[in-house]
Amino acid sequence: MDTIRDSIIACLDDIPDDNEHLISELNNLIQIHGPKICSTIIHILTHLEMEPSKAAECWDKIVIHRNELSNTLKREINLRTAICDYFCSIDVSLRNPKVVEISIFENKDKASKYDSLTGLYNRTHFDDWLRKEIARSKRHNQELSILFFDLDNFKKINDTYGHLAGDVVLKNVSQIISDEIREEDIAVRYGGEELVVILPQTGKMMSFILGERIRSKIETTVQRFEGKAIDVTVSGGLATFPSDSDNETELLQFADRALYEAKCNGKNYIATYQKHKRRYFRMDFNSEIQVQEINTEIAPAEVKANSKNFSKTGLLFESDRGFNIADQIRIHLPLEKAKKSFTIDGSVVRVEVYEADLYEIGVSFSEMDNDARKDISKFMMKHFEDVHF
Repeated sequence: MDTIRDSIIACLDDIPDDNEHLISELNNLIQIHGPKICSTIIHILTHLEMEPSKAAECWDKIVIHRNELSNTLKREINLRTAICDYFCSIDVSLRNPKVVEISIFENKDKASKYDSLTGLYNRTHFDDWLRKEIARSKRHNQELSILFFDLDNFKKINDTYGHLAGDVVLKNVSQIISDEIREEDIAVRYGGEELVVILPQTGKMMSFILGERIRSKIETTVQRFEGKAIDVTVSGGLATFPSDSDNETELLQFADRALYEAKCNGKNYIATYQKHKRRYFRMDFNSEIQVQEINTEIAPAEVKANSKNFSKTGLLFESDRGFNIADQIRIHLPLEKAKKSFTIDGSVVRVEVYEADLYEIGVSFSEMDNDARKDISKFMMKHFEDVHF
């Protein structure tokens, strides 16, 4: 949205006197980016906060009002004059307006809203945004998620390469996050090397996919300072409204708690908050799988089964063959579009007779390193995309 804001300001600066041309160019931007940018146009010209539908309606009425004023007074009326008159006389949203040069106002506004190093919003603006977005989500019965990122081993980067290198790394990581999120998402430098993203109208699974994409992009992007390559990774914590909490303070705390868990369990991956004390959330995973018992002396036979749900630490499936608690098994998970399978070992921790000759089997995956956990995350993301896109 900052790029769009810059485009609007450029129009206002480049076409200060030709109002017909200015309105035409602003309407062209609306055609390209959609009526939601009317909120930005109104905000730049009046500093009024409006939802997109209300702002679009006001913009159309302002253009009509300007034409009517011009016809009545028999001279061209400046767009800014028409806006001031509209909001002071018709839609009385301005009671005591003050005239100020846009460039002066924008410079001061940016200083109050944005972090000077990263270009992301600052902490104060984050608090305002989160409160408003939670209220909007409650009003429209929509989900909202918070991704809480923290650079791994950032102190070591500063100590090894110097604080200027740390600044470059933090700025580059912030740019990667800005490039990956949508226009309606809000990225903030929360403090130090902590970066937070608010994701309106976004549930846990889609937020997890975004978090993994950002984490992976940062891990694979070579950071350089004075010719030296610097390895950079981030950990992330995720919490979602309203499933985790309907309170903005608590939701942020839960995302921070998930981040702490990611740090404690190897760093460089995304952890999700789970109120029921599961370390990882489960997703529905209805697919045919192959299962082999691997703690047997005879050659293991593959058994076809149907999975029910899946997480980073375990899987639940149905089978017409029973297993014993503590059996060691190998599971082959198909990846539909890629025509490949993902293989993982685990231990049977739960066996229930679901129906006659039908068993429900719970499996806990074997201990794994951080790379294996990331591989499972990628598998979950790929499966979700195969099913939903």
